[in-house]
Amino acid sequence: MARRCELCGRPIPEERLQALPETKRCVECARKNGSDIKSRRIAIGMDVDTYKDLLGAIRS
Repeated sequence: MARRCELCGRPIPEERLQALPETKRCVECARKNGSDIKSRRIAIGMDVDTYKDLLGAIRS
């Protein structure tokens, strides 16, 4: 049985569920109302100045 969109009630396409298994919204509702997927912020383990220096070294 297909999962249904929490906003409009239409079935969420299988391809979308494979790409975003935790989604509760169809593509159209996600476009209109924003995604329901929350991303986690991960600490990179360095301060901002070190990160900027690293970026500068990579770009030169």
